[in-house]
Amino acid sequence: MIALAPANISAQLMARVLLVEDEPNIASIIVFKLKREGHEVRWESSARAVPDAAEAIQPDLVLLDSSLPDGDAFALLTTLVVKHPVVMMTEFRDTTTPQRARAATAGRP
Repeated sequence: MIALAPANISAQLMARVLLVEDEPNIASIIVFKLKREGHEVRWESSARAVPDAAEAIQPDLVLLDSSLPDGDAFALLTTLVVKHPVVMMTEFRDTTTPQRARAATAGRP
């Protein structure tokens, strides 16, 4: 069972989410679902745009694709995790990708 928040506190629970995903089909589904739940979402498909976007919106959460065509997602992870909670998303079913993500965030909570 899903408990819904009372209408008078829904605005307080809304999060600012920065979605970094280069695949429009995947991004559109994530954006739709998050906005439907009342979250503010900014979608960036380019690694180059992420630092400025993160600075502009100060996200409560970053959803970061592990495979970006124009930049190193793990370098972005290292930079972003200093100021923002980050969830790295991956399509790979290997052990290397999660290990690289953990290494990039070593020493962080």
